Amino acid sequence: MNKEKSLHVLLVDDDEDDFILTSACFNDLKNWSFELEWCPTYEEAIYSLKNCKHDLYIFDYLLGSRSGIDLIKEAVTQNCEEPIILLTGKGDEKIAVESLRLGAADYLVKSELEPAILERSLRYSLERTKVVKALRQSERRYRRIFEESKDMLFLSDLEGKILDFNVASNNLTGFDDEELRGKVVLDLFDKSEVNSLWRQIEDGADLSEQELRFVTKEGERKIGILSATTENENDSTYVQGRLRDATNQKQSERERLFSEKLAVTSRLVRMLAHEVRNPLTNVNLSAEQLASELEDEDLHFYTDIIKRNCARINDLITQLLQSSRPGEFALSTGSLHKILDKTLVSAHDRMKLKRIQIEKHYEEKEICIEMNPDMLEIAILNLFTNAIEAMPEGSGVLKITTRILDHEVQVLVADNGSGISEENMEKVFEPYFTDKKSGMGIGLASTLNIVQTHGGRIDVQSEEGVGTVFTLSFPIVQREDVV
Repeated sequence: MNKEKSLHVLLVDDDEDDFILTSACFNDLKNWSFELEWCPTYEEAIYSLKNCKHDLYIFDYLLGSRSGIDLIKEAVTQNCEEPIILLTGKGDEKIAVESLRLGAADYLVKSELEPAILERSLRYSLERTKVVKALRQSERRYRRIFEESKDMLFLSDLEGKILDFNVASNNLTGFDDEELRGKVVLDLFDKSEVNSLWRQIEDGADLSEQELRFVTKEGERKIGILSATTENENDSTYVQGRLRDATNQKQSERERLFSEKLAVTSRLVRMLAHEVRNPLTNVNLSAEQLASELEDEDLHFYTDIIKRNCARINDLITQLLQSSRPGEFALSTGSLHKILDKTLVSAHDRMKLKRIQIEKHYEEKEICIEMNPDMLEIAILNLFTNAIEAMPEGSGVLKITTRILDHEVQVLVADNGSGISEENMEKVFEPYFTDKKSGMGIGLASTLNIVQTHGGRIDVQSEEGVGTVFTLSFPIVQREDVV
């Protein structure tokens, strides 16, 4: 011990003679410097604990109607992290064990107190407390990381029963604390994907960055990245795991891929349009010239066919160009709910013919986004049309939901139709891809283009025979004036 630095010690003992004897023992220590303060009552000791200005505390076991054990409990309540030594009048093992269990660093028997024993106890208590402080600091640091992580961090037994978890687990899965605690983590995932992986964990193998689909409490299917390791502690084995939500990341990658494909397709379409329209113009002009020179009216029937089909080909080329060209249009602040209602009116006749039911679940307050109303209506109408065509007549239900999540607004368009196969899920936004007998496959490509031009994202989740959910996400605008 550095003698230049004084150790501030508080001795709590209601017997002044005992205090004098203990002080004499302190004075006999070599190479130690002390400031020994006497506290004769339990109440004064409580006050001193609140100030936490001492480096070490020594509590006598007998303190009138209270005891040193009571004082240790109070010190723990006050979050006192300095070492505490309990003084007992006799070598009572039960009292000693109880004091150590409650948080004391050591105990001394008064009748056996001498400088060598006191020095040993002081060194042991100070070193032990130093280690405990370091452990607590480390625990607080990692607990902060644990709680503040955006990923789901959890501990479970080998069967997957969740033992502990962080706050992000609630946000990610939608389950509250009571629902998550004791829940089997495997129930969150697709059984066909997770069972074989979990067997690896049970065998002691580490799981690193495995992509899995998981389902939230609301039934939303997401893409997660699961990592897990088995740990051994006190002869027990548990699983330490992390689940990261990669849905947005995967969606961004998919949108980037679609954008690249759309750009390539756009260049190809523009080239083909130019090459087709030139001879098409010649054919159309020739048909008009021929029609003006024909005297037989019956032959005009054939020139009309040529001109109508030329016009039809020209219209198709125009549609192809519009679907593949990046959108450029003015945006203004407008009401999302009004656009949704207006689009429902546009789709009303189709829904009425198939006797489709409508369910609207809108946010209570008005939601505004930057939009081009005409283009956004086209994008949403494409989703409504696809949903109507996928649903059976008489039992179809179209659900439109709006919600605010993390500074963005989402629109969910859900149907109970035939769903989309796994094979086609990766292709739904590709230009000119369609599984319909009549269709060009440009509706969803146009919707993607329009949504991206609005600074938004679009995602799709589907299950064959169950239905499909399209989710549109837009930056939210906090404004009261609505266009």
